[in-house]
Parts: sequence; C-alpha cells; structure tokens
Amino acid sequence: MPRQLLLSAILLAVCFAANGLCQQAPGEPAQPVKGYATYDELFDDFQKQREVLFTRMDRLREQETTKPEEMQAVENELRKLDAGYADALDTYIQGHPNANDLMPARFELTVALSRIDDRLERAVTAADDFLNNHADADLAADVRFLKGQTLFRLAGRESEALAALDEFIEKHPDRQEIDASRMMRVRVLLFLDKVTEARRSLEALLKSDRVKDDKEAEEFLRGQLENLDWIGRKLPDFKLADLTGQVRSSADYEGKPTLLFVWDSNSTACLGELPFVQEAFKRHKDKLNFLGISVNESKPALEQWLARNPDAVGFPTIWIDRDEENSLVKKLSVSLIPFLVLVGSDGKVFRYDVRSDDMLRYAAMLAK
Repeated sequence: MPRQLLLSAILLAVCFAANGLCQQAPGEPAQPVKGYATYDELFDDFQKQREVLFTRMDRLREQETTKPEEMQAVENELRKLDAGYADALDTYIQGHPNANDLMPARFELTVALSRIDDRLERAVTAADDFLNNHADADLAADVRFLKGQTLFRLAGRESEALAALDEFIEKHPDRQEIDASRMMRVRVLLFLDKVTEARRSLEALLKSDRVKDDKEAEEFLRGQLENLDWIGRKLPDFKLADLTGQVRSSADYEGKPTLLFVWDSNSTACLGELPFVQEAFKRHKDKLNFLGISVNESKPALEQWLARNPDAVGFPTIWIDRDEENSLVKKLSVSLIPFLVLVGSDGKVFRYDVRSDDMLRYAAMLAK
C-alpha cells in the first residue's frame, strides 16, 4: 500500500472499530505542535506512536482479565494521537507552502479531520484545498467522495452534500464507492424532503446492470422503495394501555410529531438502538411525543427487565403480543426489530423504518 494511504486506512479502521474513538475529548488542553522538516518525517513519527498503541490494544484484547477502562484508556490515547496528527499536518502545510510533498499531506489532513466530529467543517475546507491544488491527482476521487460523505454528516448542509455527491458520481462512475454514494444521495434527498426524487433515484438503481446481477442488492432496494410507500399514510388507529395503566390512543398523538420505537429487551440490536431513542427523548421530549412498543415474549418479562434497568427508558411504553392479529405492530407491517417510525403532527407517517443516526437528525428537524 502506498505510504500516503497507509495511515488513512488505519484511521478508517480504527474509527469504525471503536465507537467515538476519533472524537476529540472535551476540555483537553491543546498540546504544542512539533515541527517537521518533511511529510515523511511527520508520517514516520506518528506511525511509530500508532503502532505502539495498536500493539498494546491487541495485547489487551488477548487477555481475558482486561478491564473495559484499560481498553478505554488506549482508545483515548489513540483519539489524542489522531487529533495531534491533524494538528501536525495542518502546521506542516501552513509552514511549508512550497514543499513538493504537500499532496499526500493535504490528503491525510482531509482524512484525519473527517474522523473528528468537531472538525468536520475544517475537513470540508481541507478537501476543497486539496482539490484546488491537486484536482487531477489520483487521490482526487477519494477526496471528492470524502467531501460528500463529510458534508452529509453536517446537518444544515444537505444541499452542498447533494452537489458534492453528484460531482463524485459524474466524475468517477467506475469507482467502488459509487453505490455507497448513490445510496447516500437518496438519504440526503430524504433529509431535503425530496421524496419523489429519492424514489426516482432508487428506481434508477434498480434498473442498473450492477443490481440486476446482485439479488441481495435488488431485494434491499425494493425494500427501500416499499418504505417510501409508507410516507404520507395515516398512522393506523390504536388504543392501548401503557405499563402504568394509562390508555394511549392514536388520537392523543395528533397535533405533535411522534416517534414510535418497536423493540424487545432480549434483542441485542434493540438494546443497541435504545440509547439513541433515549437521547432523542431527552433532547426533544417537550416538542415530540415518544412511545415505546415492546414485543417481549411476555409483559412480566418486560417489566422485570425495566425494573433491573430503571434509567434505560424514560418514555411511555406499551406491550403488544407479537403474535396478536391486527395489532399495531401487524398494521405497521413490522417484520424486523428494532424498528423506528416518525409521524408528523398531521398524524401521517413522515419516515418509516428509520436508522438510528438518521432518526436523531429527523427528530431535530421535526422539533423545530
């Protein structure tokens, strides 16, 4: 692997492997930035530090007695190293405007910044700087994709994200990231509430030769189209008692946006989704309605779990027999859990089968 791509690959792997690993720790004082004579010198210095931390992490994973806080400590060091790497790259670029190795340095800066949540705006600027100086470089395709991906993560910059993704798709139609770009584009269109255009994009993907040869991809895209069919439908009527005995009905949720969360406390995937819903509840409980719909094997099983985890769920919850005919779960055509549905203040489905990260963004939009 080329030298300038090695650390980028490591950064990507680390960021996907550890939740929040590449976020800067709040309140940490800025460290003095060491000066480097060349990009290679800078790269080698950080690579050696990173290899030490990766070795320590591997050893901790091999030990059965490793405590979570020990692993967290190494992850914190990696986080600080990533931030320091970005700072060193930025300083090197600014201090060596005529160096002949600025192309890989600018590329690595874009990658590093894109993995630090509070530096995404700076990552976009770094991407533009790279493209302004190296538009014809082989790495320009990577930077264009990264720019679109980064803009996608910035709420309020959806139109720019759409333009960046369109540019990548137009200029690099044969890249392996093309399918990911097109699916990201559909999500951006939905954030922009361009449902009809999102549908057209999905239909175009279904007709492509790549999808025709991939049954799994075809099935996924057809499922996404079916999800779009739910947008604008009236929320099915229901009238059910929650765990406190209070009756909750569909009529009670009109006039205010609503988030419905179908889950089971025995499902690892559901428990992974639960903190996102709880976070949305904490942020927007004054402007949105929340209703948990449990499909646990029994109501006592749910109540026992909630008793053991009293702080896990702050929103009202009802229990539904998963096998009951004509239940709300059946009416919503829920086949897999966890399952999130957002309903507008008009009582109509706003988004159906939403992923957790998108849900937080939609909830903020509906709360405005």
